Amino acid sequence: MNRKKIALVDDSSPFCLLVKQIFEDRYEVDSYSSAEDFISLVSRAASYHLIILDLHLPGMDGLDTLTRLQSTPATHNIPILLLTADSRKDTVIRGMRLGAKDYMIKPIDPMLLDERVSLLLSDMI
Repeated sequence: MNRKKIALVDDSSPFCLLVKQIFEDRYEVDSYSSAEDFISLVSRAASYHLIILDLHLPGMDGLDTLTRLQSTPATHNIPILLLTADSRKDTVIRGMRLGAKDYMIKPIDPMLLDERVSLLLSDMI
């Protein structure tokens, strides 16, 4: 059975390890420490079923990355879950208007992250 693939774009190694531990039994999780690394190869980015994207990244930030992913036909339909420590309403609204399917404020609750990811992946055909 092929497991669904999740791309995690976050520059925090401890956070990436936590996410991998949460999902290791059900999903394949690949982590990228920068947006440039992740989107440098469109065919790689297009191979994921879900993208978990931090907003505050070195170099290209999460909102610019989201815009690029949404404007690329190969990645446009991949659901994106935004993560941010920035709980300002305008930041969250901007991310959702740019095409994110959901968002979570850091620090995350592992059980809530699990539930949100399950819902996003179950909506896929």
